[in-house]
Amino acid sequence: MSKIDSLSVRTKILLVMFFALLIRLFPLSFLFSDGRVTFVSYDSYYHMRSILYTTQHFPGHLLSDSYINYPLGFDISWPPLYDVLASMLALIVGMGNPSNSTIELVAALFPVALGTLSLIPLYFAASNLFGRRVGFYSIVVLAVMPIHLMVSMFGATDHHVAEILLSTTAFSLFIFSLKEGTSSDFCRKLTKSELITCVRSRSVFYAIGAGITLALSVLTWTGSPIFIGLFALYVPVQLALDLKVKRTSVYLLLSSCVMYLAALVFIIPFVLIMVREGYELSAAFVSWFHVLYVLAMLDFVLICWVVANLIGNKGQWWHYPLAILILIAVGITGLRSLMPTFFSNISAGIGYLLGLDETLSTINEALPLFWDQYGSFTLQSVWGGFGLFFLSALVSLLIILRKGEPSKNPTIAFFVIWSIIVFVLAFSQRRFMYLLSINVAVMSGYLMCQLHSWMMPKTVKEHGGKHKKVNANSSNMPLVLILGMLLLPGTLISVVAVSNPSVMPSDWQASLDWLKENTPVTSYYSDPLQTPEYGVLSWWDFGNWIIYRSQRPVVTNNFQPSVQEVAIFFLSQNETNASSILDRRNVKYILTDISMVKGKFFSIAKLAGEDYDSFFDEETVNKGSSTVTTKVENDKFKNSMLVKLHIYDGSGSGHYRLLYESNTTVTKDPEVKYVKVFEYVRGVTVTGKAEPGETVYGATSLISNEGREFDYYNSAVADDNGTYSLVLAYSTQGNNSSTYAVVPYTIIGDKSRSSKEIDVSESAVQAGQVLELDIV
Repeated sequence: MSKIDSLSVRTKILLVMFFALLIRLFPLSFLFSDGRVTFVSYDSYYHMRSILYTTQHFPGHLLSDSYINYPLGFDISWPPLYDVLASMLALIVGMGNPSNSTIELVAALFPVALGTLSLIPLYFAASNLFGRRVGFYSIVVLAVMPIHLMVSMFGATDHHVAEILLSTTAFSLFIFSLKEGTSSDFCRKLTKSELITCVRSRSVFYAIGAGITLALSVLTWTGSPIFIGLFALYVPVQLALDLKVKRTSVYLLLSSCVMYLAALVFIIPFVLIMVREGYELSAAFVSWFHVLYVLAMLDFVLICWVVANLIGNKGQWWHYPLAILILIAVGITGLRSLMPTFFSNISAGIGYLLGLDETLSTINEALPLFWDQYGSFTLQSVWGGFGLFFLSALVSLLIILRKGEPSKNPTIAFFVIWSIIVFVLAFSQRRFMYLLSINVAVMSGYLMCQLHSWMMPKTVKEHGGKHKKVNANSSNMPLVLILGMLLLPGTLISVVAVSNPSVMPSDWQASLDWLKENTPVTSYYSDPLQTPEYGVLSWWDFGNWIIYRSQRPVVTNNFQPSVQEVAIFFLSQNETNASSILDRRNVKYILTDISMVKGKFFSIAKLAGEDYDSFFDEETVNKGSSTVTTKVENDKFKNSMLVKLHIYDGSGSGHYRLLYESNTTVTKDPEVKYVKVFEYVRGVTVTGKAEPGETVYGATSLISNEGREFDYYNSAVADDNGTYSLVLAYSTQGNNSSTYAVVPYTIIGDKSRSSKEIDVSESAVQAGQVLELDIV
């Protein structure tokens, strides 16, 4: 017997948890330096803003933020539990007065702790479903599963891992409740004595725990109603199975109703405290919607049980599914007529979770599991999230169904329904792969256990007059190799994930630090109840970064307010129209990066209501004996504000000038840097006499903060009287910016070829002064 085999089950579990903790902590070695954390992805930065605010105003949390959707502000719908708990831990560690560094470190460690703890309910759920060996294999799989690790590693300060922990705990407790109810002799009949026994049973205890955990999920994630509704979807399926095998279903009524009642009792006090004016029945905020929703699920369970009993006494079991479908149709019709607001919240929530919102199609993580943004089939997300575990889970599900286990065991039937619903979510939006990670882990553990049984069969031997089961095969090496092959791809992907997490690029870090240090400070950052002085415009992906790192208000962020307006600005072909958006929004600075021009351009076009293909022409090129058709950027692409800014440094416009660019060069012809910061200015107007109809150009040469030399120009056409009016964005004198002009402007007409030079002061550009200069 190997040393590993001789270890106790508890020791093995602790070793797996310790390994899971270590691999999730690995990014700490390079994401925490100089007392500052580089957080993973985008949303973690807004969680950090919320955590900092809550720490300073504990237990208060952000309800509205004037730094989002500038200058209108934005009501925050994220439930507060995750941020409040992280803040509370920071206050404890910091002895009531934590530094920002302490708060960041605690917040970065928080998902690691939650991710490691999620192995506990997984083990108990899998063990109760399929046995302890499956439970152990399941936590081994989850410990190295890429998608779970991505949301629970150091710095991934987001509520996703809390969703996993809470939902798995609720489902596990419900499984315990079902198992207790089906394995005991009580609750067979609804007599007074048996009801008293039921109330005192462990089944009720577990159901209460499941209900409280569901209520906590409402305080953690706006999508938590899907967890609450999942149980209600399971109940009629299980009732149909019970009718088919003539099994009493009191255990199911008890577990479901007690769970929903516990959730109701626990959530009502929080709704009373947290409900906001104008959002009393909103699914996006903690509100009375959640109370009504739980009540609706409770009523549905009771009605399903009553119908099952009526059919069980008078009809065939297959009548029941038909009756339930009719009942659901009638219920939907009635709800839509009698409670339209409540119904619209439910339908909108379902549409959002299933990815039916048009905006979601422009978000990479909200795309369907097997398709990319261009509609092409891909397995990249599945492989990157699960490795071989997804395939092993599908094989296990087929084995489970073929054995008919769901019809024999209510807990396994619940697990199958749970898995199917979460798979539908992940299929609709790949972001929900993290919720599917638990189910994939259990099913992968199930397959590994089956392999274990097939390759290491037991045989009965007599020893000392006693019969004992021992391994028939002396070597377990073949099993180790097979299991290793299943684990290896996911483990390698996880190692890559923790070694190269999706963090803010260094160019963005430097650019946002520059923005913070070199632009006027805006007010109310720590208490964002009033409107700051000006706003910053960039694509929504970068909004949370700008808010947290630069401490500046943004027009749009990862909540995507006003995203269509921002998209229209970037693709505008007319500077006047583009500037009208900035004027309306009181925007002073614009940030762009190369991904907006290359990778994100498709999404920007879609949200702006533009045909993506209209920005490109087809060009046929001869390559050897064949011809290849490629897309070439056309004039519409080059004339968009985004390209004018990021590629041409504002040339062709009179109100936009480059202030700063990051270090990394992404293209050399022309030379373009990764991130750029532009200022929106009134611009100086140079006016005077030229030949009628003549195009007048103003041009100068500049040097950027990175020492890159570039030319800027703008043009205007003289009217019939020979008067031109040319707006220029850069000053040639008195500018302390790190990007500066090295020569005066040359003003030249394309017909007369007459030219003159003129210097422009910084004050003239900022004030929008008019300078006169005749060139004829």
